[in-house]
Amino acid sequence: REMQQTQRLMIQQIAQVAERMDRMEERQDRMEERQGRMEERQDRMEDLLARVVAQQELTNERLSQMDARMDKMDARFEQVDARFEQVIAEMTSMNKRIGNLEGRVDSIDKRVGDIDGRLRGWELERESVRKLLPRLAREYEVGRIRAVSADASRSAVNVNYVWSVRFEEALEEARGAGRITFEEEDIIGRTDIVAWGRRRVDEARLWFAVQASATIGDDDVERAAAGAVALRKAIGEDAAAVVYGRRIAAQQRVRAGDLGVAVMLDDEGEEEVAGAASGV
Repeated sequence: REMQQTQRLMIQQIAQVAERMDRMEERQDRMEERQGRMEERQDRMEDLLARVVAQQELTNERLSQMDARMDKMDARFEQVDARFEQVIAEMTSMNKRIGNLEGRVDSIDKRVGDIDGRLRGWELERESVRKLLPRLAREYEVGRIRAVSADASRSAVNVNYVWSVRFEEALEEARGAGRITFEEEDIIGRTDIVAWGRRRVDEARLWFAVQASATIGDDDVERAAAGAVALRKAIGEDAAAVVYGRRIAAQQRVRAGDLGVAVMLDDEGEEEVAGAASGV
């Protein structure tokens, strides 16, 4: 009878362990479902998700090893008491690791959302800025505008190679003559778009220093203003500072006015401003 009671006790303990293992598997299933949702969102983030997948695979391997060890417990029944302590300790560690993995998934999920937002911003800039140069020509009453410098990673503007080379030579000559410093040459080089066109009224060249961003910030305004100043010193001709994007806060719009920087919004941005003004 005592042996039977001991066996029943052992069976109950094994059942408890099995129940806890079931809960572990349910948590693991939820993690796998969540992992799947993340993979659907992260076509461009495979390198980040690879680490999560590697951690998941390691967890699956550890759980498989635990299942195999549980299968051997029947054959080693007399050692079950000692093995219980080890299994419980490993399960506690596994719970902790799964909790840590959930936290990492949350963190990666947030980072993916941030990167998705940045990618959408870059795509917006690349697509919307195509319309900017013709608009500058109309609003500043100049002929065809020639882009001589543009950041290819942020802009869809095509730069003529010959004009680009001439512009670089002009900057080197201006720096060699002491009209601009290395820092000012660098400011011009980091300007999103540098272009020029001839005024219809007097045929004089007008240069443009343009900063393009989905959301226009103080840095965009200040870089455009500094770029226009450096262009005037380097080329010796008039230059206009322009910021272009989808939205700009009132504070940055005031800052642009103080620095003499023109603010231009894309079609969607103009519609938002018109809607706000009409109360729609």
